[in-house]
Amino acid sequence: MDYLEVLRLLKAGEAGEAGLREWAGVNTSSLTRARQRLGWQVMRDLHRAVVRPLGRNEDLFRGLRVLALDGMLLAVPDSAGNRDAFGKPGSRRSPMGYPMARVVAVAECSTHMVLDAVTGGWKDSERIVSDELDRHAGKGTLLLADRGLWGLARWHRLRGQGAHLLWRTERRKARRVQDVLADGSYLARIEAYKHSKAAGTVKAPPALVRVIEYRIDGRAEVVRLITSLLDHQEYPAGELAALYARRWEIELVFDEIKTHQRDRPVLRSQTPDGVRQEIFAHLIVHHATRDRLAEAARLAQSPAERTSFTRALHVVRRSVIAPSGFSPLGPSA
Repeated sequence: MDYLEVLRLLKAGEAGEAGLREWAGVNTSSLTRARQRLGWQVMRDLHRAVVRPLGRNEDLFRGLRVLALDGMLLAVPDSAGNRDAFGKPGSRRSPMGYPMARVVAVAECSTHMVLDAVTGGWKDSERIVSDELDRHAGKGTLLLADRGLWGLARWHRLRGQGAHLLWRTERRKARRVQDVLADGSYLARIEAYKHSKAAGTVKAPPALVRVIEYRIDGRAEVVRLITSLLDHQEYPAGELAALYARRWEIELVFDEIKTHQRDRPVLRSQTPDGVRQEIFAHLIVHHATRDRLAEAARLAQSPAERTSFTRALHVVRRSVIAPSGFSPLGPSA
C-alpha cells in the first residue's frame, strides 16, 4: 500500500479514540520530506533494539542455538541516486534491469527471526557486508553458511567469540588430512591461500577443522562441510549433515519478505537512504509478525516454522482496520 493509504487505514482503525489529530494537509510530498528528516539509521537502530532470539530450549541442537547467514537482492527504483549507490546487473556498457540492493542477514532457523542485517550494492561481496553481523554469533550459537561466505580470518574471528560453525566449502579447501574418524568424517588443516590478492596483508593462521562429505539422493555432486565441532561422538556426521539442510530456512525467510510481505517486485523509494529505511521497515514488520507467530506456536506447543506466515499477515492487516475485533492467532495459525 502507498503511505497515504496506510494513514487512512490507521485513521479508520482508531475511530473514536481520543487524542488522534486529523490528517489535514498530509500528502505524498510531505510524507517524503518527513521520511528524509527521519533518516534510515533510526529504523536500523529500532530493529536492533526490539529484535531478540525467540527459539525455545527444544529448538536447540545439542544445546546450541542454530543461526544462518546469507544474502538476498532487492530491486529498487531506477533513479540516478539508486543507480549510483547500488548499481545494476550486466556490464558497465550494457546495464540491465533495475538497480539491486544487497541485504545480508543473520536469522534464527527455528523461528525465522531476522536478528540483524546490513545493506550494500549488488556488486558488494557478501563476505564484506556480513562482517557487521558477527556480534550475533557467540557462545552457545552454531552458525550455518554457504561456501560464498567462507573466509579464514572470519572463521578465526567467530571462533574467538565462542561461536561454533558449520559451513559448506569447496573441495580444494582443507585437503591436509590429519586424522580419519570412525563416522567417516576426518580432521584436516585449512590454510590461507598463498596466492591471495590481498598483497602485503597478514595472512590468517591455519585452522583445524572437521570435514564431512556426503551425497544427496544419489546425485554425483559431493556436498562438503567443514565444522568446528570436532568431537564425532558428541556431534555425529549424519546429524550435522541433516542439520545443515536447515540453512535453507533463511531462504524461506527471504521469500516471506520479498514475495508475501512486500507483495510487489520493486521497492518504492527513489533515494538510497529511502531504500535503506524501507528495508529496515520491512524487517521490523517481519519481526512483529514472527513475534506473534512464535507466541501462537508456544500456545499450540507446535514448532514455529510450521506456522503460516501468509495467514499471519492477513490477520495483522485486518487488525489495522478493526483492532477492536482483533484476537490472537491461536493454535490453528
